Amino acid sequence: MKLFLILGLVLSSLTSHGQSYLVLNNGVTLTIDSNGYLYDFGHFYLPYKIKQNGGQFFVEEEKLITVDSKGLVYEKDLEVTGINGKGMNYFINSSEELITIDRDGFYFKYDEDTSVFKKAVTFGGNFFLVKPEKRKPQMDIYTINEKGNYFKMTLDGLNPSEINLAGGNFFQTKDGRTYTVSKSGFLFSKSDIKVSAISKTGGNFFIDTNGILFTVTDEGILLIPSLPKNLVVSEIQKVGSHYMLDKNGNLFTVDKNGMVLERKSQHDLRNVKVLSF
Repeated sequence: MKLFLILGLVLSSLTSHGQSYLVLNNGVTLTIDSNGYLYDFGHFYLPYKIKQNGGQFFVEEEKLITVDSKGLVYEKDLEVTGINGKGMNYFINSSEELITIDRDGFYFKYDEDTSVFKKAVTFGGNFFLVKPEKRKPQMDIYTINEKGNYFKMTLDGLNPSEINLAGGNFFQTKDGRTYTVSKSGFLFSKSDIKVSAISKTGGNFFIDTNGILFTVTDEGILLIPSLPKNLVVSEIQKVGSHYMLDKNGNLFTVDKNGMVLERKSQHDLRNVKVLSF
């Protein structure tokens, strides 16, 4: 087991994004790194004390907890008393400040654009939408990259006010077009790939109404991946930012390259209480 953990850490040190976690009923907290490996590092957080959950962070009572790309957990000195909106790697607190979390689990606080942050109305995994003026339909889109930086983005042909579904690192517009957001915060149109309406969203994957599972790589590439033999899409019951659980508690993770992998655990994952994202 130790060799497995060491090997996993060596591999994950070469990667960057895609960390997440899940908390069981008894407080056992498991983490997932950017390669989709599952870890039990002996962390314990009681579910009833977890007041907010994001993709690579959660708030235990008023303390910020983050997860890095290696699956390691960090307790931060930041007090979080309220969250107005959140995604996988950011949240806007009750003071209208933007808090972002980078791939290494560090957090950054931005308070110079509170007039913008307080107008955020829709929250995706690594992006959010802002409505600058209440009486106008115009919307702006901001993305957060893996380094914890945020940017106002534009893309030819995209009208952010037409976005009607915000997922993790992807979204869909009213006319059915699908877009992805890379780890660097860039937007990409995937209108050349046929995707039906999205019915179930994860962080870097989604299922459409035709029952097809799509994944999104860290680079923003949209894929229809090969699936593990034990994965039946219709039996998926719970989704986290980078993983899914079926009705029997079988765990399937999605790595930074969009590959879907089955992972085993000594714990009964039907007892998951807190999901990331």
